[in-house]
Amino acid sequence: MERLALVYRVKPGKKDEYIKAHNEIWPEILKGLKEAGCREMTIFLRGNLLFLYALIDDIAAFTKTREKDPHYHKWNAWMAELLEHPYDEEELSSFAGLDEIWRFEADKV
Repeated sequence: MERLALVYRVKPGKKDEYIKAHNEIWPEILKGLKEAGCREMTIFLRGNLLFLYALIDDIAAFTKTREKDPHYHKWNAWMAELLEHPYDEEELSSFAGLDEIWRFEADKV
């Protein structure tokens, strides 16, 4: 199991549409996430800053599988209208990856 953490920003004035889209997420997107090996995904919001955390069986395999899904491409095209691009000078896409530097697991103490 691999962990994925990303930060990104919703465009000013697009936050309500972004939230509504996720409250009414397409069943095809949920099915595609599951079939690609995503076990859990959470998105947090503060102001216009978004933080996504996911548990995925294999991120490389997940990405390959999602790239073949036409619903994924349709969803991403819509999200591209709602998200700022680029994230910053280091990350030329809307998403900036985060490096894990510490984790606490109670069962290992």
